[in-house]
Amino acid sequence: MRLRFFGGLAAEADGAPLEIRGRGQEALLFRLALDAGTTVAYRSLAEDVWPDDLPEDPRASLQSLASRLRRALPAGTLEAMPGGYRLAIARDEVDLAQFQDLVARARRATDPAAAAGDARAALDLWRGDPWTPGEGFDWVVRDLLEDRAHAARILAALGTEASEPVRTPPALSADASVPAALTPLIGRQRELELIGEQLRDERLVTLIGPGGAGKTTLAFETARRAPGAIVVELAPAAPGEVWAAVAGAVGRSIRVGELVSTSARDRVAEALAGRTLLVVLDNCEHVSAEAAAVALDVLRGAPGSRILATSREPLGLAGEAFVDLGPLPDRDARELFSRRVRAARGSAPAPDEGAAVERIVTRLDGLPLALELAAAKSRTLTIAEIDSGLDDRFALLATGPKAIEARHQTLRALIDWSWETLTDAERTALRAAAVFPDGVDVRDVPVIGDAFDVDADAFDGLVDKSLLRRSDGRLRMLETVREYGIDRLRTEGREAEFRAVQARAMTRLAAREDARLRGPEVREALAWFDADDENLSAALRCCAEQAGLEDVGVRLVRACLWTWLMRERFEELQSGVTRFGDAAASLDSEAAVVVRAIALLGTAFARDLDGAADDSARRDPLGAAPEAAGAPARGSTDARPGEPTAGGLARFEREVPPVIEAAAVHRSEISAAVAPLLRAILAAAQNHRPGAPWSRNVVIGDEGLEDAPAWTRALISMLRSAIAQNGGDNQTLGVESEKAVSMFRELGDVWGTAFASQMRSEWLQLAGRLDEALAVADASSAGLLGLTSVTDLVQQRSQSIGLLLRLGRLDEARARLHESKELARAEDSPRAIAQTDMDAAAIEIAVGDGAAALRHLDAVAAEMLPSYPDQLIAWSRSRRAQALLLEGRADEARAALAEALPAAARSGDHPIVADVAVSIAGWLATMGRDAEARRALAAAARLRGGADASDPFLRVMRERLGSDVLLPDAAAPSSRAVPDGDDDVAALASLLA
Repeated sequence: MRLRFFGGLAAEADGAPLEIRGRGQEALLFRLALDAGTTVAYRSLAEDVWPDDLPEDPRASLQSLASRLRRALPAGTLEAMPGGYRLAIARDEVDLAQFQDLVARARRATDPAAAAGDARAALDLWRGDPWTPGEGFDWVVRDLLEDRAHAARILAALGTEASEPVRTPPALSADASVPAALTPLIGRQRELELIGEQLRDERLVTLIGPGGAGKTTLAFETARRAPGAIVVELAPAAPGEVWAAVAGAVGRSIRVGELVSTSARDRVAEALAGRTLLVVLDNCEHVSAEAAAVALDVLRGAPGSRILATSREPLGLAGEAFVDLGPLPDRDARELFSRRVRAARGSAPAPDEGAAVERIVTRLDGLPLALELAAAKSRTLTIAEIDSGLDDRFALLATGPKAIEARHQTLRALIDWSWETLTDAERTALRAAAVFPDGVDVRDVPVIGDAFDVDADAFDGLVDKSLLRRSDGRLRMLETVREYGIDRLRTEGREAEFRAVQARAMTRLAAREDARLRGPEVREALAWFDADDENLSAALRCCAEQAGLEDVGVRLVRACLWTWLMRERFEELQSGVTRFGDAAASLDSEAAVVVRAIALLGTAFARDLDGAADDSARRDPLGAAPEAAGAPARGSTDARPGEPTAGGLARFEREVPPVIEAAAVHRSEISAAVAPLLRAILAAAQNHRPGAPWSRNVVIGDEGLEDAPAWTRALISMLRSAIAQNGGDNQTLGVESEKAVSMFRELGDVWGTAFASQMRSEWLQLAGRLDEALAVADASSAGLLGLTSVTDLVQQRSQSIGLLLRLGRLDEARARLHESKELARAEDSPRAIAQTDMDAAAIEIAVGDGAAALRHLDAVAAEMLPSYPDQLIAWSRSRRAQALLLEGRADEARAALAEALPAAARSGDHPIVADVAVSIAGWLATMGRDAEARRALAAAARLRGGADASDPFLRVMRERLGSDVLLPDAAAPSSRAVPDGDDDVAALASLLA
């Protein structure tokens, strides 16, 4: 395979062009091609493919995008690797990579003739401006232009001219990788000039000075004035992590691939080779020796680089130059303090507070950070109170740097001073807050205080002392202070202890919020889960890493699983169940019962393993190997994904009885549903006929529901209605959907009411009560807003669009479609966007515009269809057939139906099969086969559980044909019972033959 990007995108394999559809696939291919033959990490791919707005689940979106791209490329070209993806082609098969390699080789060459040859060969590849997929890849163009300029200079130095003028890379006024200044720089102009002078003459310059002097501020300001500068923030780095921090900063700035198969040191060396730039190593003091070694390697390996370091002491390298940073001059110090007071309390110090300000500035030695901390106190204290409150404490800061240990000549000196002012309870509270990366909801402080055995007032004390800040109802800690707390815990050997307490506290809080998810407070509860997402992740990691916390992990997974289900975060659900499924085998609690039951469901069914990155992602929740999880169903040798498997079914039969027994002991509204669901699924799996959808046999009985909570009974009714709708059992759909809606409404469960209303709307539609169906569907959509995924919401809104078409309200249908499109695009959800294209096709079919419908269906087919389940494949092909019939292309319509019917049959979804049957009826009527058309309509009515008298396609076709052959009433369903619909499918297939 060859890829060309100079002068435009061109891809070919074996001499034939490849068609890459859509910006997403183009961006993914382009990014992988830049690092052809090596693995590019998920994060790098996601940031480049979606530079402005990452999807809600970047990993899942990447997997979907890669699956579609894989189908467009030769087999084996796009590989899923641990940590990312790889384009398995040589670099010389990609013109951009070949160009860069030639320039790099030319720059390294010691033979002038060889250098000129490589430079000439590189420039010959530049057949036109480099093509990129759009925004987010300007760094590629910049690097290519730099390389082109290097090649031209090599030729010029050897007396050879380039074939055409060479553009130099555009200068940048500031580099996006350097953090923007939050406040204006006050003073320090002389020091900035001296830094610039030193860097012009020397390759290593270190800013040294006491803690809080503003070393980082000046280093960042210098970096902003140096185009292409790279800032490495070492404050979060632990010993042994300096190379990793440098590699991360280099990757964000230069954007070479994250080569997960090589060392961080090698990645940095490759990225910096041949470049001229400034590297800032900020906060080296706690990793001074390691930072010095890294700096030496960078300077030796990248001759064009210069390093600006910040530290409390020299790095100790030969040729190191220095800029000493002392206190601010009095005038600058007063201005800084006054500005920060105005920011904190809304007004600058008054004239009568001038003397107190002067004393504070003097006693704090004019150190910027100390002044800022003191000014922050003005939120709650007067200037005079700040002055008097620092009497004993600031004496230490005024004299300490001359007498105390060198390690205290940093930011630590100021925080240590704050630490000395804390009570024992406040110190415990600070350590505790440090292990909550998301901060703490103020309403949760009593629970967290109880977990760490401190009073909630201790946290208020930290707010008063500016070590915690209150924002949007949460207590948040400055990152520097949080790192200080973590370092304290590590020094004391108590980090594991505090993280374990955090995990227990989060489990308790999550269980509290989980109970609110199934009632009127669901939105507030979901907001809590969203705000504490990182806290929950940290707790889960702790439970997975620390021995003895397995039970806590089980309870935490149980507390999170409902919000994972509501938000369709199935990857997290699978990960949690996989990790703690074995621990739940004790079945000694409600949480263990629920987690084990979910783990069991994963053992009975084969899964689609395509694209899995490694075996751990594919491991069965109960520990089975991938081969066992994908074994064929009992009596079958070709179990498809989602079908029962022989090994899984055997485990299922063995494990279900004890879970059911334990569920009766540990009762809750969720565990009460375990027994009837497991019994139903076990029976369905046992009665499964290979090749048929196993779900047809699922029948949820009443055993165990006699004394079940009302919510459990509502859930069971909702599930029964969904199964009935899927199986064309209209009577059960009507009864159970009504019960579910009624019970969920009485309980105040917004989410349950919304989903049950979807089923109710389906029944009302079949009953011909279209206005009622629309009202119920609209209420369902409103209820789901903010509670579920965008894809789910757009799909639900699709139901309303279909009802509006049946009611003949086309303008309203188009308006709804526009709203759905805006929603899907705002979230950049590929599946939601595809759903809107399907809705658009349905509208065009309703107005008889087959050509417009086909354009929308083409977009769906190109982008999403290969990764869709059978139901949506069948639906899309059925709609394509309808559009083709409207265009008079009957033969092509028959071909589309020949694809739609098998997919519909595989899905086991009777309404989908019925939809295909309606399309077949339209084709038969077009061909003049009226009697057979009526038979197809009768089959559709049987499959759906009733005739769909308002179907827009049938209405349009009747008008086109001038006949009543497609009147649903003329095709009244036979009384013959066809429980699984197989006879009807066979009959429909024969009609197409």
